Amino acid sequence: MSSQIALIIFNLLIAGVIFSHLLLTTPVIFKTLDEDAASRFLRTIFPRYYLLLLLLSLPALLILYFQDSALTWWLAINISAHALIGLAGIPITNAARDRGWDKIFSFSHGVSVYCTVVIFALSIIQFFILAG
Repeated sequence: MSSQIALIIFNLLIAGVIFSHLLLTTPVIFKTLDEDAASRFLRTIFPRYYLLLLLLSLPALLILYFQDSALTWWLAINISAHALIGLAGIPITNAARDRGWDKIFSFSHGVSVYCTVVIFALSIIQFFILAG
């Protein structure tokens, strides 16, 4: 039973990190900082953001690995993988932005947004599976 509580907490933390980052932090950054300062801040926060998501997903993945639930284990693998993809894509996004490669920047930023949406959705789904 304690592993179920830990899994629920990890999924709530993942969803909370995403929720607070997207709905509280990001809009304030673009409203209060100029473009250069916002860019510097985001380049500092995004690696930490994806690293935190990855670090929160790994204990859940480890717990689920030793349980018999293939569905929740598969969800945990996807959460961790998308966090890793988001983290790995940051240098590409930054380089594309710096060089003015708009299509590559748009694509890599879109992948980042996609990863965030997938992580959020899967953590909510996993929460309801585990809580139910």
